[in-house]
Amino acid sequence: MFSLEDYIKTVKQNLGQHSILLAREIKKTINYNFYIDIDLVDYIAFIDPTRFEISIRMFSMDKEAREVFYEGEDKTIFSGSTQVIPDIKYFQLSRENKKEFDEFY
Repeated sequence: MFSLEDYIKTVKQNLGQHSILLAREIKKTINYNFYIDIDLVDYIAFIDPTRFEISIRMFSMDKEAREVFYEGEDKTIFSGSTQVIPDIKYFQLSRENKKEFDEFY
């Protein structure tokens, strides 16, 4: 039987397994050669509840929270967005538990 507490505990455990990867990938972004018009970066988590996956993208933004793009020729300059963490599973569901989970959800 599924419960909210068990579900949250499982999600935390699964995501916790990727915390070192997340920290390492975010630290890499510190060394990016950011375009001069970028004032901040925004990390956004995208969740796919049908596949129980989460990914994280980083967006370059100006002070008004609009995405900034560089249209010059210098390939070393970063702007726009990039994937920080690819799709990772935050929950595993076996086929035999699907109906029970759907009722819980």
